[in-house]
Amino acid sequence: MGLRELSAEAAIAGLDFLVRHQNRDDNSADRGRFPDLYNCDANRIDNYTIVWTTGVAIEALLIGYRFCGDEKYLDTAGSAIRYIKSLQIFSPSTPRHHGAFREETPQTDWSHPRDGLTAAWALLDWSQQSGDLDAEQRAKLFAEWFITVAMKDGYPYWTVRFNEDDQAWKPLWYGSFHSGGAFFFYRLYKLTGEDKYRRVMESILRHYNRNHLDAEGRISVIRDRRSGEVLDGGDTAPWSNPGWEVMHVYNDDFGALANLAAFTLKKEPDYRKAAECFLRRMLSVQRVDGGFGPKNYSVPSAGGTVLMELIAARSLGLEMDCRESMDRAVNYLLKQQVRQPSNPSDGAFLGMDDEYVVSKTMAHCRTAAYAIMALLRYAGATDPFYFLEKSADQNKENLDV
Repeated sequence: MGLRELSAEAAIAGLDFLVRHQNRDDNSADRGRFPDLYNCDANRIDNYTIVWTTGVAIEALLIGYRFCGDEKYLDTAGSAIRYIKSLQIFSPSTPRHHGAFREETPQTDWSHPRDGLTAAWALLDWSQQSGDLDAEQRAKLFAEWFITVAMKDGYPYWTVRFNEDDQAWKPLWYGSFHSGGAFFFYRLYKLTGEDKYRRVMESILRHYNRNHLDAEGRISVIRDRRSGEVLDGGDTAPWSNPGWEVMHVYNDDFGALANLAAFTLKKEPDYRKAAECFLRRMLSVQRVDGGFGPKNYSVPSAGGTVLMELIAARSLGLEMDCRESMDRAVNYLLKQQVRQPSNPSDGAFLGMDDEYVVSKTMAHCRTAAYAIMALLRYAGATDPFYFLEKSADQNKENLDV
């Protein structure tokens, strides 16, 4: 069996893991959620997905449905969509809340705007596949909230608090992870033609490319909003987990993909240059095991994100000698997967634990969703979900080159 066939087989096993373990309890507000952290040794769900990890799992299921046509993936995605809808706030009398998503449950009193954006992105893509107009309207409502509230000072805030007695925005830092959010606005612009969405995409990327991504492709994850000081690796941001920071240096949260998308619209060389400098750095630091990370370990979620971005760059004809590196990344992802057909953990992808330490027993939905999407893309999946519409139909042909 060739590597592309192995990729498709692994991705389908990963999708089936999501289907098997989705919460389907009709009497639970958790209905529709997936395992976020899954203990493969104990076959135990340690916690369920929140708003954004549910959203990215939906995207993997949509790509899987388009790839193989199995209705169970669409049904599973639909159940997860209903969970996401239950988290959206409808409060026209309170503009600072109206359209936002709560982070985990309908009672959660805070949210990361970037996480809510991933949920809205899933609603938008779901609406395009299913014809669900309510989902499309909800995605646009969130976009309006994001533009007017989360970006009221020019670049998205880190966390919003819905308790009016608490500080509205905290912490006062810039986060590099907002870069990939520009792709959501690319999708909205492509689907609606409304220029306001293109302008938001450009605004986010200008800030990211100037303040978080250097000329060598290195990412500064955290900056102080007032001073601009880089806070990575220091004591100024005491809660920030070192493993979480390192993860975002290699898993760029789809910043390169967003830059590629912007380049397809405007052909401005700065967007292409930004994507290329990050991806070339990833190629230069690719580890022996095929993953991407510091000297002593590969970041599990970076395997999927970087592979997807390399495939997108290749489909646009960027001159990057990366086919061998892509194959190695695929082999890394395959080795991260649990394959025990008689075991409930079959199809799970190992990732980081809740302390952001690479684990040999804990599967994480972040790693799984990115791996599934990347493996399906490598296997020839052609669709606009987490990919570039202009190049989707060229994907299979370019991978054969």
